[in-house]
Amino acid sequence: MLKRPLFGSILVVCLLAGVHFVLPNLQADIRLWIQLGIAAFLAIALHELGHVIGGKLMGMDFGYFVVGPFHVGKGRKGIRIRENRSWGLVGGVALMLPAPSRTEERHRKDLAVMTISGPVMSLSLSLLMLAIWQLTTIDFFRTCSLFHAVILLATILPLPNGAFQTDGVAFYHLLRKTEIGKYKIQSAKLMGEMYGSERPAQWSASMYKKCREKMENAAELKDIFIEAMFVFYLEADKEGIKPAIDRLFQQFEIKPNKQLSVYYGPFLEWRMLADALSGSVNEEKLEQYAAGVSSLSEGTYSRMQAMLVCSKHKEALVHTKEAFKAYETINGFGVLEREWTRMLANRIRKAAEHAAS
Repeated sequence: MLKRPLFGSILVVCLLAGVHFVLPNLQADIRLWIQLGIAAFLAIALHELGHVIGGKLMGMDFGYFVVGPFHVGKGRKGIRIRENRSWGLVGGVALMLPAPSRTEERHRKDLAVMTISGPVMSLSLSLLMLAIWQLTTIDFFRTCSLFHAVILLATILPLPNGAFQTDGVAFYHLLRKTEIGKYKIQSAKLMGEMYGSERPAQWSASMYKKCREKMENAAELKDIFIEAMFVFYLEADKEGIKPAIDRLFQQFEIKPNKQLSVYYGPFLEWRMLADALSGSVNEEKLEQYAAGVSSLSEGTYSRMQAMLVCSKHKEALVHTKEAFKAYETINGFGVLEREWTRMLANRIRKAAEHAAS
């Protein structure tokens, strides 16, 4: 339970409330910590909301945004709020999808505006909160102003950010039309198709051809991560998950790597899932590959946990339910992921029935 942000947040709130009532001499400190927590949460949430607003103003489609224990996403039946189950996403992330049938230049402008809208929101709110504090002398507004400024600096400066770029770096590349900027546009277009209304088998044939060509000339999977996912899903829908993942593992060296788990993790899980669905799991490889699956990919992470405890049928089924929830509202590739998760759950149920008989 504590591995999930929601329960972690509830525990922190309960502890603060308990200390507040049990130790009166610490009440001032507890109130300060509560103010800091609220200010930090608002700064992150409003920054991500800035990305969403900027994208919507440019006509982009809303995908989702995550902050703290909350995941706000666009599902098959409209906007839905659900629990964020990944600690890796509590710092906030927003996904906006490009509108179809637009020129390359228009896509560039859309992405540039969407990218810079988060920092612009943080800057505006930092100045607004500072002005309100000067007018009211209420310290909470000064705290809010400080947190908005911290988020602004953390997202606009070219700081180390793991496998991801800060908003400022991404905006620079889009503005200067660099190769990295062009790649971001191409990746956004692919994401738009992957999150669209069509299942993978109906995705754009021209996009598939371009991705295939790029993969043929790539040395490492991380260099064509989005293209590889696009190709994998489309081929898996048409041919089955096993031949599709076999082909990828024949072409690229995909091994567990903590630093590259964001890139390699999903493919490692799909490798094991393909074997699990065919009834030929290698236990040694399963343990080895599981170490390279990132919790940032909530669905594949939960499904990998299900395979790790496959013999503990009830516990494994709980993990498959968590995996299913991660894909429940997603169209496009989500259709395949739900089907695979159901197939895994059915195999676990049949194994439980066989063990009980």
